[in-house]
Amino acid sequence: MLQKVPKQYLAQTRRIFHCNCKIKIPIAFGEQLLEKSFEILEEIDRKYNSYVSGSYFSIINEKRGSWVTVDQDCIEMIRTIHKVSVITKGHYDITCMPLLKLWGFYKENSHKLPKSNELKSALEKVNFRTILTDGLNVKINTNQEIITGSFIKAFAVDKTIEFLKKQGITDAIINAGGSTISALNDADHPSWKINVPDAFNKDEFKTGLEINSQTFSLSGNVDNHLIIGGKKYGHILNCITGYPAETAQTGVLTKNAFLGDILSTALFTVPAAMLDEVTAELKKHFDFDYFIIDNDNKKTLTECFQYLR
Repeated sequence: MLQKVPKQYLAQTRRIFHCNCKIKIPIAFGEQLLEKSFEILEEIDRKYNSYVSGSYFSIINEKRGSWVTVDQDCIEMIRTIHKVSVITKGHYDITCMPLLKLWGFYKENSHKLPKSNELKSALEKVNFRTILTDGLNVKINTNQEIITGSFIKAFAVDKTIEFLKKQGITDAIINAGGSTISALNDADHPSWKINVPDAFNKDEFKTGLEINSQTFSLSGNVDNHLIIGGKKYGHILNCITGYPAETAQTGVLTKNAFLGDILSTALFTVPAAMLDEVTAELKKHFDFDYFIIDNDNKKTLTECFQYLR
């Protein structure tokens, strides 16, 4: 009996979106197609990343208070984000940059707890409802700043997956920083196995998750936090209180990466007392599975994540 020959893949990793992005495709499609895939990621980075000068969101921030002409993709992203922010009652808000700066996430040292009056002042600048759109035009308030970190990398992954599909690829995986992992699968390779890092120890992993033409999105603070007065403060903020969210890790399974990354961040920000209400409302609009682990290691899981128990 002939043994089935394992499929061979081409894989390459590059630094984009301030993280390592790895693309893996069947070897038969060649290095040129792999190169084009990375070009798509890099183009999205240049075109939309708020950290990149000249991008749409960078210009919106620079010209705050004035209308800026963008493209339809930009408008659609803002509309979806607005819907999620409404459902989370503003706990997830992409205008949170003043809070991040106040906490010192862009400083290397001299971290300290914000004073109450400083938090109050920063919170007055955070309000997703004042992001205005009119056709292909966008405007934010003069004291606002949008940050794209919770969604733009995933948007780029979706665009790259769309490209791979158009080239006839039915089996591939893109891993963007370990927090956005998007797969294509076919009958010969029905799933990709994913290791999920432990919520409290980044060197330990939980095994058991398989994704089949899906995206797994992960949010956590185990390796992105500040230590102030001996206490850890994570980088994902509750935009109502101004303090870091009381969550250790969230994971979401979706059909596309953009939605998955938004939801994993949004669920991270939602207080435990609101969680049932918020997830029920989100389920009315979006198809997803999720898990949430709080700082006391209390877990909320949908069925596909039962191996985390």
